[in-house]
Amino acid sequence: MRKWFVKDREGREIYLTEEQWQHIISRHGELRQYLNEVLNTVKYGKRKQQPQDPQAYVYRQACDSLPPPFNGIMVVVVFHFEQSPEGYEITNNFMVTAWGIMMRR
Repeated sequence: MRKWFVKDREGREIYLTEEQWQHIISRHGELRQYLNEVLNTVKYGKRKQQPQDPQAYVYRQACDSLPPPFNGIMVVVVFHFEQSPEGYEITNNFMVTAWGIMMRR
């Protein structure tokens, strides 16, 4: 299965699977041609923790090339931490969904 990996502004590695990308574009067709912009939203966008789920964060970034009325992208990332058999912490940070948004400027 194909995966794309990026690091956010704080150096946390996050991935998107081909399966999840297909799920995203099946529900949010406005992003169909904007895979790189979705990845860049995680790389360069502003991040905010979700109060209802402390392991979920939303990344937002402007994207003027999206079809109207959208001018930005929002990506939800979940951060999971697991323990290896040797006792090391293993991170599993992945993109759950993304969609086009209307951002105020």
